[in-house]
Amino acid sequence: MKTQNKNSYIDTIYLAIGEIIISLIVVAVYLIIGLFKWQVVTGVALGSVVTVLNYIILSFAVNRAINKFMALRGDKEMNEEEAEAFAKANTVKVQNAITKSYLLRTTLMMGALVLSLITGYFDTIPTIIPLIMYKPLLYAVEFVKKKRGE
Repeated sequence: MKTQNKNSYIDTIYLAIGEIIISLIVVAVYLIIGLFKWQVVTGVALGSVVTVLNYIILSFAVNRAINKFMALRGDKEMNEEEAEAFAKANTVKVQNAITKSYLLRTTLMMGALVLSLITGYFDTIPTIIPLIMYKPLLYAVEFVKKKRGE
């Protein structure tokens, strides 16, 4: 499992770098079109921090659920029927942990959007852009890792 944790840390660093690049692009676009204000910077910062925090929570929850599953399984050999029964008995626990993580992460994203809408400290569009770029950045990270042979 240590390799999995190391990969999660590396992916988190790649995601953070991608979010920084996206944030700089957003700020540059706002500068170019003449709509720059300090709320743009705080908005991209909020969106980027929430996105990276989301990924950290996801990695932690999934790794924790898998580690608990593996600890329950132990080291003993199981035949096909025993393995199937064990998986049926414990799959719900893993799914529940992942569902709780999903709800927490969704609430965090919604909280960031609400915060940007009701306060004057964050521009909403620059807050949304890093949140939207989450999946494309993860795909880009996987693409870069494959190209580099990781």
